[in-house]
Amino acid sequence: MSINIILFVATIITLMTGCTGRVETNQTQQPQDTIYTQKAAMMVYDYDPVRALQIVDSAVIVGNLSDWRADKNRARIYSQTRTGERFDSLMHWTAGARLDSAKAIGERLLKYDSVMNSLEEQQDVLEILAYTARWQNDSIAWLQRSQQLVEVCRGQGAETEALRNEAEVGAALCCLGRQTEGMARLDSVIDQLQAKAYPYPPLEEFGEAFRFNELDALIIALKRKIGVMTATGQVAEVVPLARRIVTLLDDYKQHPERYHDGTYREPPADRREDYIRFYRSQAENFIAAAYTALGQTDDMNATFERLENIIIDAEAREHHARYRALEHQLQRQVAESRSRQMTTIAIAAVALLLFTLLFAFYVYAKNRIINMKNRGLVKLIDEAIRYKERYEQLHQLAQAHSTDSNQSVSGIVDLKALSSEALFQYLCNDIREKRLYLDPLFDRQAVCDRYQLTAARVGSAFAQGSDYDSVADFVRDCRLEHACVLLKTTDMKIADVAAASGFSRATTFNHDFKTRYNLTPSEYRRK
Repeated sequence: MSINIILFVATIITLMTGCTGRVETNQTQQPQDTIYTQKAAMMVYDYDPVRALQIVDSAVIVGNLSDWRADKNRARIYSQTRTGERFDSLMHWTAGARLDSAKAIGERLLKYDSVMNSLEEQQDVLEILAYTARWQNDSIAWLQRSQQLVEVCRGQGAETEALRNEAEVGAALCCLGRQTEGMARLDSVIDQLQAKAYPYPPLEEFGEAFRFNELDALIIALKRKIGVMTATGQVAEVVPLARRIVTLLDDYKQHPERYHDGTYREPPADRREDYIRFYRSQAENFIAAAYTALGQTDDMNATFERLENIIIDAEAREHHARYRALEHQLQRQVAESRSRQMTTIAIAAVALLLFTLLFAFYVYAKNRIINMKNRGLVKLIDEAIRYKERYEQLHQLAQAHSTDSNQSVSGIVDLKALSSEALFQYLCNDIREKRLYLDPLFDRQAVCDRYQLTAARVGSAFAQGSDYDSVADFVRDCRLEHACVLLKTTDMKIADVAAASGFSRATTFNHDFKTRYNLTPSEYRRK
């Protein structure tokens, strides 16, 4: 009888889902379909940094970003958003506090193993620090970070990126009063980039040299030289440099295919006009300011007219984009309204009731099964922890006896002479006994410092002498076991349990606990 009812309900559901008035292909949502990704945050940080930070935080929670990568994105948002003053105000910070935060995060990231072991990651972090130093008018730090970037880029074989940062070195030298050296560096960079990117020589002479990356680097180098000329009062030389930028942009607009290189700096086709308009307006501003300083009124007025046309064109494009977006939204709403009407007509009251009852029964049965499994899982976890603690107590007694015997014969144990397994067991016992893992800053470097061992020796002890891949895995396991005890024996809040167990972030604790035990901390406590 029950089988017949289920078949009857399934038939009705099939009819219901087939009467929506739409023809579409159902797709299962994939993990990468979430909006909480690094790419989503970097698409909006320029004009909506608060939203970008929210996306980054959510990406950490759903597991799309590691903690240190999230910090790198936060530093980029703090330092490079174009709404800096407004951002400081929204965050209730003092002026420039975001730049101080970006600098602190960047300097901390440079000490991470994941950054030190990757030239690409070093480049990302150093770019943030160099950009921040320039905006803080810290010319010494700007010079230092730019020089480091040159070395890192050349280490990757990225000569254009190295030249881009050579221009930053030249500008920083000029700001430090080393005018001759700085201008020579800037002129050298411009000459080298111009040989690759300038449009006037025949294309066949350069093969594939007409690349966007070189074009963009040349524009930046010209801007840096213009900035130096303006600061030193050499305004007469600003006009030809700015006109060179305009000429490059005109050629790029007419022949974008000649510059296509697929690098991450190249804007997509739908944003190419925005790129051209942005740098063209800057170049025209440079020209207008130069003519104003030179007292050439007619040329100044003509430049302002060109600027006005650029602004009008930008506003027109913005209004057109908004209109198209509203039009698509209206069409989507109309289609959804029709679909809802068709679905409403197709649903019968009896079918809805049967579906509801079946769904409720399914949910009840499913929850019952899940609860039973969770209770069994919690019991296994508790037993495993007790057995592990008992085993460690017995092992520590045996180890202590062995250590006392050895020390009575030969003195203090030489950790460097121990095998990987023996060294791991010694470190494991000492760390657990003294609960060193409760310190949020306790990591591989802390182990090295405390026991006077090299990073390679410690890594070998854990990777070869234990079931753990790294020190971080072992420390995380200790913290999770400690958290289990607190969850069962105290009424502490989840966030307090995380902090008391050595986790610096509650989000990281929740993620690691779920991954380790297939239960959230709250679910574990309830069972």
